[in-house]
Amino acid sequence: MNTFILLQVIITCFLGAASPGPSLVLISRNGIANGILSGTITGLGHAVGIFFYCMISIIGISLFFRINSKILDYLTLILVIYLIFIAIKILRSNSNIKQKIISKKLLTENFIEGFLICFFNPKITIFFFAIFSQFIKSETTIFQIFYLASIASIIDFLWYTFVSFSVGNGAIRKFLNKEKILNLSSSMILIGISLFIIYKLLIN
Repeated sequence: MNTFILLQVIITCFLGAASPGPSLVLISRNGIANGILSGTITGLGHAVGIFFYCMISIIGISLFFRINSKILDYLTLILVIYLIFIAIKILRSNSNIKQKIISKKLLTENFIEGFLICFFNPKITIFFFAIFSQFIKSETTIFQIFYLASIASIIDFLWYTFVSFSVGNGAIRKFLNKEKILNLSSSMILIGISLFIIYKLLIN
């Protein structure tokens, strides 16, 4: 694998990670509400999900989705349900800085949230398949597959760690972490994304 291909993968993965979406909303919200560590752990869970999808995309399971397009639709509907669940959970939560206790339970929940919001988004598989189908050959080794998946996962984690540090520091949190406004705006954005996904499914 030459340097040009590697650079192409890095840039494309970064642009994919940095694109706005439900993951950015969730991780930013957790970073603002609970601090840098909470946002970073959510991002770590998301990065693990990215590694999973990247692996199955390179190996070729994405072909299964192309042959059975309804499976993609079903998984997308699960994503919509999960986004609405997260939105309701945020609305019912108490994100006040002084009252929120950063516990192992909370961080575990953050990790699971990050992983699931990635796992229930099967279009990530198609994204990676489109990237790697250009240069993955039959002779590609398991080590190279693992290497490429690790690159995608690390880039994703670094991006969301940057986001967490940006929104999770004390000054930004004091400015943005107005409990009702933060929870309401985060929930409305997630619900808006859910409705848009449903609309796209109906017109396809």
